[in-house]
Amino acid sequence: MITGAVLAGGKSIRFGTNKVLHSYGGKRLLDWATDSLRPFCDRIMVVANNLAPYMEMRVMLAMDVIPHQGPLGGIYTALLFSPAEWVLVKAADMPFLVPQLASLILEEKEGFDAVVPKLNDNFNPLVALYHRRCLPAIARRLSAPNGRRVVGFYREIRLKTIAEETWRKVDPAALSFKNVNTPSDLAELDGLERS
Repeated sequence: MITGAVLAGGKSIRFGTNKVLHSYGGKRLLDWATDSLRPFCDRIMVVANNLAPYMEMRVMLAMDVIPHQGPLGGIYTALLFSPAEWVLVKAADMPFLVPQLASLILEEKEGFDAVVPKLNDNFNPLVALYHRRCLPAIARRLSAPNGRRVVGFYREIRLKTIAEETWRKVDPAALSFKNVNTPSDLAELDGLERS
């Protein structure tokens, strides 16, 4: 079993309002993100500091256990409340997920605690797969001073990295990693091929 977790706890400072509630192609960004996970996940969860905007959704809702800890806190909450041991994480402002990339990530999980693609030699932790075994390492990071960087706990777990040259074969335009931070980013989505 796999749980899909959409992290919707961002403050949308550069956008000005809650960006994941804005529409593109007739659907909210949040709905694009949740729908992109459905073919691969048994349950879908939305994790946020404030759940009020999402109460009408037909998904599991989880409020951040430790508020205002950024994506790392969201991953921690998702793993705590997930009915499955594995959680496929997606940021709510990243509306697309090329199906072949999701399949590639899921195929690589055996023998590891997390599967994370790299983009421009950096980890992309918000289109990634995490096992519940990561919880102790994440908890240690969250309790440490300045411990909110997601990649900070990677050295404590069995990590499988997917190199860019590997995933580019299935997602050559890096569509799965396109995120929306500003209204102009949202407008630019119109020129992209949807997945």
